[in-house]
Amino acid sequence: MRPGQRVGDERKPGGRITMSATPPPKEKAAPGTNRAAANGNQEHRQTTTDASRGKRSFDPEVLEGLRSSLAEYLTACGVELKKQGARLVGKCPVHADSDPSLALFGHAHQTCGCHPCGHTGDVFATSQWMGRSTSFTEAVKEVAAVLGVHLQDRTAGPATAPVTPPQRAAKQPEVPFALSDSDRDKIESARFDWSDAFHGGDPIVDQIRESLGLTRETLRYAGHGSSGLGLAKGFYGKPCWLCYIYPTGLKYRNPAKVKERRFEWLCGKALAPWRWEWALLPDVRMIYLTEGETDCLALIEAGFESDGTGACCASPGKDFPPEWAKLFTGKKVVICFDQDAAGQAASAKVAELLAPFAAQVSIWKGQQP
Repeated sequence: MRPGQRVGDERKPGGRITMSATPPPKEKAAPGTNRAAANGNQEHRQTTTDASRGKRSFDPEVLEGLRSSLAEYLTACGVELKKQGARLVGKCPVHADSDPSLALFGHAHQTCGCHPCGHTGDVFATSQWMGRSTSFTEAVKEVAAVLGVHLQDRTAGPATAPVTPPQRAAKQPEVPFALSDSDRDKIESARFDWSDAFHGGDPIVDQIRESLGLTRETLRYAGHGSSGLGLAKGFYGKPCWLCYIYPTGLKYRNPAKVKERRFEWLCGKALAPWRWEWALLPDVRMIYLTEGETDCLALIEAGFESDGTGACCASPGKDFPPEWAKLFTGKKVVICFDQDAAGQAASAKVAELLAPFAAQVSIWKGQQP
């Protein structure tokens, strides 16, 4: 699939699917413009909310002001930043960096990331990453002190003891899926090999880029986050080629196979769509769901994430577990599966699963490839 436009096949919760007119295509922009990574930001926002229920919390407006001062904070910590397109870049303060690999992006440059280090997060996550604090509370105080911001703790009233519920038979807890240490090592090794090849000028990166019809900027941008890109270097005697990294698995793309088993799981499995963390960002209103990670990269290349209000994520093939539907609650979703009969049948099935949860469901209709 080579998506270049979006056609709405709109459906609201409880309604029926009807065809709608083709909206104008997005203007292509550099991938990653006005984007932030979900790692760290969502965690810290939740931490802030939970803190207000306890004995100590911080003024939300002050926290947002500190988040918006990431560039000033890094400058005060000795990081020299300079403009590069829509981003600010500088040399990483954590590892020996010859070329600037630290980049600030997202709304008001509230997020920074260093691909070689695997870091992505807001100013509080960055404080802990740099070793200047060890917890969220310490990070808030440390950032405020560096920026000269007066921080006033707010003390909540006494907590009310909860009513003891009736005693019931304890439910047997489900055993969560967990990767083994060796599988985690494989994922981190694939991530490191990709970063090393990308920043070290390995020709395999250009081979992958040319094979998929992508730019280096798209490959670099898609490598950030807990769902990123890796290389299958030395795994099971396989050639060095592209891997798709999930937080709970590693999926290998074999360019030598065209149809059957072109994609193989080297370890783990998918518990959510690839790059799902990007869909959790507060500014994201539209989610573009593709049938496979390669198509997801094509949408990024086309600029579907350029304005910060859209996020591209991928189902690992036509299979879409029903329990994933609730992940899309309140979002507008465009299903961008293949245009063949199987792809369109899968699109209709996914649309039915999403209808009770999503704010709106559309099915992309394009030309046959």
